[in-house]
Amino acid sequence: MAAINPDLSILLIILLVWVLYIILKKSFFDPINQILDSRDAAINGSQQQAREKLGLAEEKSRFYASSLKEARLESYKQQEAFRSAAMRQRAEIMTHGRQRADAAISTARQEISSQVDTAQKVLSNEINAIADSIVKNVVEYK
Repeated sequence: MAAINPDLSILLIILLVWVLYIILKKSFFDPINQILDSRDAAINGSQQQAREKLGLAEEKSRFYASSLKEARLESYKQQEAFRSAAMRQRAEIMTHGRQRADAAISTARQEISSQVDTAQKVLSNEINAIADSIVKNVVEYK
C-alpha cells in the first residue's frame, strides 16, 4: 500500500498545481496580459499616430519648400523684369537727353555762328568807319 499512496499524492499534487494554474491564470495572468496588451496597443497606436503625423509634417515641409522655391523663382523673374524695364527706360531717357543736348548744342552753335557773322559785319562796318576817320584825321592833321 505504501506504493499507492505516493501515486495518489502525485496525482493530488498534479491536480492542485493544475487548479492553482487555472485560478492564477483567471485571476492574475489574464488581467495582467490584458493590461500589457492594452498598453502595447496604446504604445503602438501612439507610435503609428506619431509616424503618420511625422509623414504628414514631412509632406507639408516638402510642399512648403517647393512653394518657397517657386516663390523665389517668381520673385527673381519679377526682379529681372523690373531691372530690364528700368534699363530700357534708362536707355530711353539717356537717348532723349542726348537728343535734347545735341539739339541745344546745334541751336547754340547756330546762334554763335549767327552772332559771329553779325559781329564780323558790324566790325567790318566799324573798321571802315574808323579807317575813314583815321584817314580824315591824318589828312587833316597834316
